[in-house]
Amino acid sequence: MLTGHQLPDTHIFEITYSGAVGSAEFEALRDELVAFLDANDPPDLLAVYDDIELAKIEPKALWEDLRSAGLEKKVRRAALLTDAGWLATLARGASHFIQADVRVFGLGERTEALAWLQS
Repeated sequence: MLTGHQLPDTHIFEITYSGAVGSAEFEALRDELVAFLDANDPPDLLAVYDDIELAKIEPKALWEDLRSAGLEKKVRRAALLTDAGWLATLARGASHFIQADVRVFGLGERTEALAWLQS
């Protein structure tokens, strides 16, 4: 499942990934994210990766995700919540190639991630 929404009274858009992910979910999320990025200055992201099932991500969903490339240029900060070591390593590596300030937090560190995004 892939969901996204703006946290009330903030400039933070939360994206939650868990289990299987389909292309329709990516399309819908991208539309919501674009609207959020256009309406908020500065926009920040909170991405929560919980129990991702890589084998259950539709190939078309990966294509839809790639079509979102470039949106990160509008983001000031991105906090990633995950306990998956491989994903944390990937995010830290990718942070060298994008303009947004990216930090990785454990799933149990939501409060700390939100405090950082709001600072």
